[in-house]
Amino acid sequence: MTTGLADSRKTPGVNLAVILGGAGTSAGSAPKRILLMGNKIGALTGSTPAFSVTAGTMANATPTFCASADDAGAYAGRGSELHSMAAGVFAQYPAATVYLCGVADAAGTAASLVLTFATSASAAYTVRVYACSLILDVPVASGDTVTTIATAVADAINDADALPFTAQISAGVLTLTAKNTGPRGNTLTCAFSFITAAGLEVVVTTSSTSSGAGTTGTLSGGTQVDGEYFFSGGATQDSFAAAIASVATQKFDRIVGACIDSTNIDLLAAHLDALALVTSQRRQQGVVGSIGTLSAATTLATGRNKSRLQLAWHYNSRLPIWQVAAQVAAARLIGDSAAGGLLVGEATDPAANLCGLELASARAQNTVADQPTATEIESALNNGITPLAPSANRPGYCTVVRSVTTRSLANGVPNYAVIDTSIVTSCDHVADDLQAFLATTYAGFKLAPDSDDGLPPRTERVTTPRLIRAKIAERLALYEEAGILVDVEANLPLLTVVASPTTPGRVDCSIPAEVIPGLIVLGGDVRQLS
Repeated sequence: MTTGLADSRKTPGVNLAVILGGAGTSAGSAPKRILLMGNKIGALTGSTPAFSVTAGTMANATPTFCASADDAGAYAGRGSELHSMAAGVFAQYPAATVYLCGVADAAGTAASLVLTFATSASAAYTVRVYACSLILDVPVASGDTVTTIATAVADAINDADALPFTAQISAGVLTLTAKNTGPRGNTLTCAFSFITAAGLEVVVTTSSTSSGAGTTGTLSGGTQVDGEYFFSGGATQDSFAAAIASVATQKFDRIVGACIDSTNIDLLAAHLDALALVTSQRRQQGVVGSIGTLSAATTLATGRNKSRLQLAWHYNSRLPIWQVAAQVAAARLIGDSAAGGLLVGEATDPAANLCGLELASARAQNTVADQPTATEIESALNNGITPLAPSANRPGYCTVVRSVTTRSLANGVPNYAVIDTSIVTSCDHVADDLQAFLATTYAGFKLAPDSDDGLPPRTERVTTPRLIRAKIAERLALYEEAGILVDVEANLPLLTVVASPTTPGRVDCSIPAEVIPGLIVLGGDVRQLS
C-alpha cells in the first residue's frame, strides 16, 4: 500500500510518496565513539618564573563531546590527562568522534623531579630537554648564572603548555611538578642533556654532570629506571567510580582509561562486562596502558583476564601511557593511514588484521635496552598483553605488534580462544547488526508455529521460527561475503531458532559466529636445491 493513498481512490494518475529516513542504517554504519576517562586540571599558577594554566571548564563525571585536541585543552585544561589522551586520538584519527569524561583529581600530592645547576657558564652551550615527544633546546651564553640558566629552561617548559608538568626555580634549582596529583604522575619522565659548542651531547644524570662550560647539572627527587629518570612523590589514588557510573546507560565503542592501577581497571572491566549482558546490549571494549616491567604487566593482564579489556604495554614510555593507550584505541578503529601505513581499522572491517599497526606519534623508547626483545614480545602475547615495538618503517616510532585481549586463561589454564581483539569486535558487530536487522524486519509481527507443510503464513506480518532462522542464515552469509565470518554453511546445523514452550511470543536463538582469523604467522623453509 502506498503511504497516504487510499485503496478506494478512483482518480487516474501516478501518485508517489517520498519516504525519508527509511528503516535506518545498519549498526555497522553508525559512527564509532571513543570515550576518554582521566583527570582534568584546575587553575595552576607559579611565580618564579610566572606562569598560569587555565582550569578546564567541563564538569567531572559528565561525558562531553570533543571535536579536537584544542577543544580538549579548553574543556579539561592544557596538559591534563584528558588533553594528552585527545591529542593521541586525533593524531591518529583526525575525524574521530570523541567524548571526554572527567575523573575527579584526588587532590593528593603531585609528583616532581629536580634538576640542580651549579656554577655560572664559562662558555656558550645548550641545555636540551626531552619532554614527552618534544625536544626543547635552550641556549646558554657565557657568563649566565645558574639562576638565569634555570629560569630559561623553566620558561621553555612552561611555554610548551601541552606538557603534563610545569616548572619553577629557586636560584639554580629547577623543579618540575605534574599538573595532576596522584601516583600516575610517577610514570612521567623528563630527560636533560648538555650540548657542547662542539656538538657533543652529554646526558645529565644523578651524578654531577659537566657541561664542558663550567656549569654542572644533577638530577634528583625522582626515580631512575634503566635509561629513564621518572618523577616521584605522587600520592593519593583517585577513583573512576563516579565517572563510570555516569556512562552506565550509554554505549561507547572504545573506552580508554588513564588508570594504571588494578582497582580502577577492575571497575572499568566490570562496567564493560555488565553493559555487554543480554539485558543491556551495549557492547563495548576498554583500553588501558602500562609502562611497567613485563612481570608487572603480566600480573596486571592475567589478574584481569577479560575479553573486553586490552592492555597496551610500552615499557618506560616517554609519552604519558594514557596518551599511548588512547592512540592504540584510535588506531584500532581507523587503521594507520595517518602514519603512512596500509592497514584499515575495525570501523571499516570488524575483523581487520591489526598486526604491525603504525602509531602516529607514539615514540619508541630512547634506550635500546628498554625496547622489548623477541622473547619478551612472545611472553607478552602469551599473557594477554598488547606489546608495542619500534617500527621497521618509521624509525623512532612504534607499532602494535598484535592487538590482543587480556584473556589468556580459562580456569587458570592457558586458553587463546579470544586472543585477538578482532574476535570480540567481529562478534559484537554480528550481534549489533543482527539486533538492528531483526528489530526492523519483524517490527509489529506476530509469531505462528512452523507449518507442517513447510509453507509460509498466508497472513501479512506473521512469521514463524523457521522463517526467522532463514533470515538469520541469509544475514550470516553476508557476513562471510564481507570477510567477517567463515564456514557459515558448515556451521548452519548449529543455528537454532525455536519458539519458547512456556512463554508465548518468545523465540530463542543460538547463532554460531566463527570469526575469520587474521594471517598472523607464515612459516616456511627456503631450501637450496643442488
